[in-house]
Amino acid sequence: MSRREGFGLAAGVAALALGGVAAGFTLERELIGKRLRPAIHGADAEQFFALRTEGQQVETLDGVKLHVEVDEPEPDLVDRPEVTLVFIHGYALSLDCWHFQRRALQGKYRMIFYDHRSHGRSGRSASNLCRISQLAADLAQVLQEVAGPGPVILIGHSMGGMTIMELARQRPEWFGATGPIDGVGPISGVGLVCTSSDDLLDPHPVRGLPARLLARAAMPAMAALNRIPTVVEHTRQAGSDLAWLLTGLMTFPSPVPPAYVKFVGEMLSQTPLEVIADFYPAFAELDESPALQVINTVPTTVIGAKQDLVTPFRHTELLIEELPNADTLILDPCGHMAMIEYHRRVTDELDRLVVRATGGQRGKVTPVRSVGSE
Repeated sequence: MSRREGFGLAAGVAALALGGVAAGFTLERELIGKRLRPAIHGADAEQFFALRTEGQQVETLDGVKLHVEVDEPEPDLVDRPEVTLVFIHGYALSLDCWHFQRRALQGKYRMIFYDHRSHGRSGRSASNLCRISQLAADLAQVLQEVAGPGPVILIGHSMGGMTIMELARQRPEWFGATGPIDGVGPISGVGLVCTSSDDLLDPHPVRGLPARLLARAAMPAMAALNRIPTVVEHTRQAGSDLAWLLTGLMTFPSPVPPAYVKFVGEMLSQTPLEVIADFYPAFAELDESPALQVINTVPTTVIGAKQDLVTPFRHTELLIEELPNADTLILDPCGHMAMIEYHRRVTDELDRLVVRATGGQRGKVTPVRSVGSE
């Protein structure tokens, strides 16, 4: 395993924590900024964050208000499948990460997007509840209060995929049901994007430096930075050229428009380090293998990236092995943000998932102009 392939979540979080201060230095902006940062504005710039709506709130049992947005389909769409797509984002991101899928599928399907607790525009959570089991309980509540009794397809990226797996553990009767249960329509399909079912802190060593050692180093580093939150948050949001370059290297191994890199950097900068630290223990000793037996009973798509530094590709290989009935899409070269880097291919694959999960029904497809270099 190469050093790049073995970087893993532990090293990534440690770098993110320690990089928070490094990103605050502005000297490199004066020296190399104009030469190294390509233009990100102009007629072809993607209007990220423009699809946001005021949305609604779902208050969890512990009092956290989750920000939820619903896109309704066009009422006159011919042969529209009666299905609701629920998109669940990943660690340190927000519902905005599904920008391209939302734009391409808007009006075609009923779609729900929401921010995890302590992420995006949702309320902050007690740190002891920043765990995958709680996220699955939150998802269950969103389904009960917003999704309705019709068929549902769950689509999760990274931590969002883990949330779906944990929901399958907690509520297996919802998957492949013949009708609504507890007010929730049958979960008729699952999309898993750059995610994992097992321990992300299991050894994927950087040479001479096991992931467990990095895991132990990451928590004190974040705890120390959290003692100076004002300095850290200001520096992380400074938008320095160094931060821009690091975000690009960590996220996109293939050439993408600079606006994509800026978009991911802005989402990451909006997640407080305290939240990153709160959720980090959730990835230790992760084991959702039993849940995969439940998910394998419904149409499923697994999308993986060969150069993923957060959930290394071996995790995708394990998912494929344990989900023999799943369709698969392997992207190469591609990093953790596959739904941005190869947004057309990911959207097309999810569209095919909907067709499988709804018995072959297909609505009208409206051509959408995509800005990108796929």
